[in-house]
Amino acid sequence: MKVITFDRFKPGVTLETITPYLPEEVANVWRLWKAGIVRENYARADEPGVVIVFEVDSVEEAQRYVNDFPLTKKGFLEWTYVPVTAPLPIEALMDASVDVAEPYDRTR
Repeated sequence: MKVITFDRFKPGVTLETITPYLPEEVANVWRLWKAGIVRENYARADEPGVVIVFEVDSVEEAQRYVNDFPLTKKGFLEWTYVPVTAPLPIEALMDASVDVAEPYDRTR
Protein backbone atom coordinates (compact mmCIF):
# COMPACT_ATOMS: atom_id res chain seq x y z
CA MET A 1 0.00 0.00 0.00
CA LYS A 2 1.00 3.58 -0.30
CA VAL A 3 0.83 6.07 2.55
CA ILE A 4 0.89 9.75 1.68
CA THR A 5 2.35 11.83 4.49
CA PHE A 6 2.74 15.54 4.83
CA ASP A 7 4.28 17.61 7.56
CA ARG A 8 3.72 20.97 9.13
CA PHE A 9 6.09 23.03 11.25
CA LYS A 10 5.09 23.08 14.89
CA PRO A 11 4.37 26.58 16.27
CA GLY A 12 7.55 28.63 16.65
CA VAL A 13 9.56 26.49 14.18
CA THR A 14 10.92 28.34 11.16
CA LEU A 15 13.04 27.45 8.16
CA GLU A 16 16.00 28.95 10.04
CA THR A 17 15.29 26.57 12.94
CA ILE A 18 15.55 23.46 10.80
CA THR A 19 18.24 24.53 8.30
CA PRO A 20 21.18 23.10 10.32
CA TYR A 21 19.50 19.67 10.33
CA LEU A 22 18.47 19.56 6.66
CA PRO A 23 21.53 17.68 5.30
CA GLU A 24 20.93 14.81 7.73
CA GLU A 25 17.17 14.88 7.02
CA VAL A 26 17.63 14.82 3.24
CA ALA A 27 20.22 12.01 3.45
CA ASN A 28 17.78 9.95 5.52
CA VAL A 29 15.00 10.37 2.96
CA TRP A 30 17.40 9.63 0.12
CA ARG A 31 18.45 6.33 1.73
CA LEU A 32 14.78 5.34 2.10
CA TRP A 33 14.15 6.36 -1.51
CA LYS A 34 17.00 4.16 -2.74
CA ALA A 35 15.63 1.29 -0.60
CA GLY A 36 12.24 1.57 -2.35
CA ILE A 37 10.45 2.68 0.81
CA VAL A 38 10.01 6.33 -0.20
CA ARG A 39 8.44 6.45 -3.66
CA GLU A 40 7.85 10.18 -4.12
CA ASN A 41 8.98 13.32 -2.33
CA TYR A 42 7.71 16.86 -2.88
CA ALA A 43 8.05 20.30 -1.37
CA ARG A 44 4.70 21.74 -0.37
CA ALA A 45 3.60 24.63 -2.59
CA ASP A 46 1.08 26.01 -0.08
CA GLU A 47 3.35 26.32 2.98
CA PRO A 48 6.77 25.17 4.21
CA GLY A 49 7.00 21.40 4.43
CA VAL A 50 7.14 18.21 2.43
CA VAL A 51 4.87 15.51 1.07
CA ILE A 52 6.31 11.99 1.07
CA VAL A 53 4.72 8.91 -0.48
CA PHE A 54 5.77 5.71 1.27
CA GLU A 55 5.48 2.16 -0.12
CA VAL A 56 4.70 0.27 3.09
CA ASP A 57 2.27 -2.27 4.52
CA SER A 58 0.56 0.06 6.99
CA VAL A 59 0.30 3.56 8.41
CA GLU A 60 2.14 2.29 11.48
CA GLU A 61 5.11 1.30 9.32
CA ALA A 62 5.19 4.77 7.73
CA GLN A 63 5.01 6.31 11.20
CA ARG A 64 7.98 4.21 12.29
CA TYR A 65 10.09 5.63 9.42
CA VAL A 66 8.88 9.19 10.02
CA ASN A 67 9.62 8.92 13.74
CA ASP A 68 13.22 8.15 12.78
CA PHE A 69 13.58 11.37 10.76
CA PRO A 70 16.00 13.81 12.42
CA LEU A 71 13.57 16.76 12.33
CA THR A 72 10.81 14.61 13.83
CA LYS A 73 13.15 13.41 16.57
CA LYS A 74 13.92 17.07 17.36
CA GLY A 75 10.19 17.72 17.72
CA PHE A 76 10.02 20.32 14.93
CA LEU A 77 7.28 18.71 12.81
CA GLU A 78 3.81 17.26 13.07
CA TRP A 79 2.71 14.71 10.46
CA THR A 80 -0.51 13.66 8.79
CA TYR A 81 -0.89 10.17 7.27
CA VAL A 82 -3.25 9.20 4.46
CA PRO A 83 -3.30 5.51 3.42
CA VAL A 84 -4.33 5.01 -0.20
CA THR A 85 -5.04 2.07 -2.47
CA ALA A 86 -6.50 1.46 -5.91
CA PRO A 87 -10.02 2.88 -6.19
CA LEU A 88 -12.38 -0.09 -5.80
CA PRO A 89 -15.33 1.43 -7.69
CA ILE A 90 -13.37 1.00 -10.93
CA GLU A 91 -14.06 -2.76 -10.86
CA ALA A 92 -17.78 -2.11 -10.39
CA LEU A 93 -17.76 -0.21 -13.67
CA MET A 94 -16.29 -3.11 -15.64
CA ASP A 95 -18.28 -5.66 -17.57
CA ALA A 96 -18.75 -8.94 -15.63
CA SER A 97 -17.02 -10.84 -18.40
CA VAL A 98 -13.79 -8.89 -17.86
CA ASP A 99 -11.23 -10.98 -15.94
CA VAL A 100 -10.08 -8.99 -12.89
CA ALA A 101 -9.06 -11.99 -10.76
CA GLU A 102 -5.58 -12.74 -9.44
CA PRO A 103 -2.84 -12.82 -10.48
CA TYR A 104 -3.00 -9.08 -11.02
CA ASP A 105 0.48 -8.89 -12.50
CA ARG A 106 0.45 -11.23 -15.48
CA THR A 107 3.77 -10.22 -16.98
CA ARG A 108 5.68 -12.82 -14.93
